[in-house]
Amino acid sequence: MLQGDGIPKIFISYAWESSDLVLELAQRLVSHGVDVVLDKWDLKEGQDKYAFMERCVNDSEITKVLIICDKAYAQKANERTGGVGDETVIISSEIYGNTKQEKFIPIIAERDEEGQPYVPTYIKTRIYIDLSNQETYEVEYEKLLRNIYEKLQFVKPKLGKRPEWIDDAKTDFFPIKDLIRQIRGSNTDAKRRSCISRFQTEYIATLKSYYEKGANSERQYELFLNTKIIRDIFLDFVEVISETECNYAEVLADYFETMYNQLTCIKTFEPKAGSASDDDLDVFRNLMWELFICVIVFMRHTKDYSAINTMLTHTYFLETTIFGGAIKQNNYTAFRHHSRVVEERYKPSTDMKNKFTLMGDTICNQREKLPIFTSEAIAEADLFLYQVCNAYELAEGENSWCESYWFPTCYVYAKNAPIEWMKMKSRQYCQKMMVLFGVSSLEELKSVVGKCVYNREMKYSGSWDAAPAILSYVKVEEIGTLN
Repeated sequence: MLQGDGIPKIFISYAWESSDLVLELAQRLVSHGVDVVLDKWDLKEGQDKYAFMERCVNDSEITKVLIICDKAYAQKANERTGGVGDETVIISSEIYGNTKQEKFIPIIAERDEEGQPYVPTYIKTRIYIDLSNQETYEVEYEKLLRNIYEKLQFVKPKLGKRPEWIDDAKTDFFPIKDLIRQIRGSNTDAKRRSCISRFQTEYIATLKSYYEKGANSERQYELFLNTKIIRDIFLDFVEVISETECNYAEVLADYFETMYNQLTCIKTFEPKAGSASDDDLDVFRNLMWELFICVIVFMRHTKDYSAINTMLTHTYFLETTIFGGAIKQNNYTAFRHHSRVVEERYKPSTDMKNKFTLMGDTICNQREKLPIFTSEAIAEADLFLYQVCNAYELAEGENSWCESYWFPTCYVYAKNAPIEWMKMKSRQYCQKMMVLFGVSSLEELKSVVGKCVYNREMKYSGSWDAAPAILSYVKVEEIGTLN
């Protein structure tokens, strides 16, 4: 523990042969607010040097003892000679007799001809700080300073809640995981496509275990949190079929249509239901929204703009009522979902009530799947889906009088702009963007991008800035002006 005033106090044990190195280190530590006890400064003529050493090692106010390990120190410590030998007797008894061993930190100052550090035998197994290499000196010095201040770089996170699904015997993920393995290993087209079809059926069947009629808003949010494992399985499926199917985007578009029609219909869960609440299906709408964003994350990662075009221009025939039987044409913006259950009922009762969005915070900051599905990639993909929306001639949705749009829930978490827009200044790069927007000439590209204007209404209440548009990063007249 640090002193009451928060100032760390340390003692440095070293061999006199390293006086210059130690003095330089001590001066730097002092400049960084560390109270250093050093014989050069604190041991006066007439004082007992052994008593000084013993007091420094045993002083409860001294939180760390730095042991400067070089050839001279290691030799004297092992042979128990000189002042170093005296200190070794004191320190070793403390190390072996005191459970708080992190007080003593070996500092490597020198290595032998074979690159091995000079370390006294009694601390040879201790984790050390290595200041013997100039190339890594600053990194190691920062580690030392963090250790002294008890502000370590890597901190164990708070213990979370026990996952609800851990005790749910109904949730068996093996069949769908095994089907992914079969898809990857199939040696014929027929077998592979059969496995894909079976996966799609089994995946929805597995999702049914997340249905709870009448669950309150807190429970609905918990149910969504518990879907991460099955979400990750779907993302594995996406990656596999991208490798095995030339038209994988069409497969995914068709499957999103199937998922939507089954998971937003109460008859899927209660075939004889005479009444129903949309709230009971909120977990599935949230999951499909997240899955659609993550599919775009993957396609942007692989730079498959043709696949993105397929997903965004596909006409989806979707159910329009909770009881089913009323399918109408729609577009990709139908998968965008605002969860009133979570945002308007649950969030205000939590310590997250001041955030713009709890769902956005959750999918960006609590559900990464590295290395592809990072917090930034998820936020950027959500913003991307909004930014391109006006460029497409989208199929009209159920309410043709209502303009189709994708509100970018996660835009407040996007630290960077989608890289595509700035790069459109390059004529070569514009070839890729023509594929994305489904046009064949530079003039057509300029025309569709020109529709993607800034809309100051696209923001959260209380937010200063609205979501940026494509034209926030590049002007139409700049498109294709560079090689």
